[in-house]
Amino acid sequence: RHLRRAGRFVPDGVDKMMVTKALIYTSLCLPHSLRYVPRHLKAVARMSDRQILPDGGHVERNPAAQVQGLQHLLDIRSILNSALIEIPKQLEQAIDRGAPMLQFFRHDDGGLSLFNGSNEGNPKLIDIVLAKAKAHGKPLTSATHTGFERVVANDTLVIADTGTPSTVGRGAHAGLLSFEMSVGKQRVIVNCGAYAGQDPMWQQAQRATAAHSTLVLTDQNSCEVRKDGSISAHGMKVTAERHTDGGSSLIDVSHNGYVASHGVIHRRRLYINASGMDIRGEDTLDGNGDHKFTIRFHLHPFVKASLVQGGESVLLRLPDKTGWRLRCSGGIASLQESIYLGDGGEPKRTEQIVISGASHQGDAQVKWALAKVTRS
Repeated sequence: RHLRRAGRFVPDGVDKMMVTKALIYTSLCLPHSLRYVPRHLKAVARMSDRQILPDGGHVERNPAAQVQGLQHLLDIRSILNSALIEIPKQLEQAIDRGAPMLQFFRHDDGGLSLFNGSNEGNPKLIDIVLAKAKAHGKPLTSATHTGFERVVANDTLVIADTGTPSTVGRGAHAGLLSFEMSVGKQRVIVNCGAYAGQDPMWQQAQRATAAHSTLVLTDQNSCEVRKDGSISAHGMKVTAERHTDGGSSLIDVSHNGYVASHGVIHRRRLYINASGMDIRGEDTLDGNGDHKFTIRFHLHPFVKASLVQGGESVLLRLPDKTGWRLRCSGGIASLQESIYLGDGGEPKRTEQIVISGASHQGDAQVKWALAKVTRS
């Protein structure tokens, strides 16, 4: 009775899915409750359509929520099968959509990418969820409804956030236009991850734009991060296009999150060549006024970085002893301390590459390139 009453006030998100699952369980297991099953099956059908988007992404845009949501749907399907009750087609279709999207969010080490409150997670659990969902085939490359792009070129993987922040749930981050990069099972460029403890200052800090591999204008967030855990996306607009040619990919994305506060549009272009050994980026600002900015590339703790050539470039050394070099123009590169929380444990010290600059009359352009160092 309590769940039936209180569940109406639980907002959309994985918490709503958990309540719906609990109502199904209790209706099937407690005495004199079977009469509630048809009502809850309708709720399952509505929830499946509403929370799992057409491309399969969960409405919270959080890879961890993708795992949890798919688990809830699989649990509901399992108990309905045990009770010999017909499975709503919307539930089956949501599982079929959601499983490939879970694969979309994985790096080659088996863990999840770090967007909107997600940590790496448990690769074995993810494997079990995918096996139960009977996921087959390769993941998508473009998830336009959820707002992400995925590029695979040989051993190089890039996952980019190209969508508006979700207003569902309480974990969205202000990481507009951020991206992650890995080479094989080695994570290279990351977001900082989500804080799993109770300290509200840490929670707010990890949701900030500065905790993501993207551009930050005058040390302000690209969208409002409220203390109650929600995000303000009022008037927010993100545009994204993807072009492919001969195995190479170009992602062109922009957002207006700084228009209200600074009168500036941020645009990012990411190019990944067919070999995966050449990644080029261009961050531009277009608008009014003179503003300081920083472009941050947070590095995984296993990556060792050093400034070379008098600070003109940064050399990255990966665990397998291979090297990558980052060069930039239009800003000054430096190395600064950073924190990694991606494994869900204690914060780990790491580094970040920071490109600093300033716009002139609202305009700025920074070009940067990541290239694998080949031995002659």
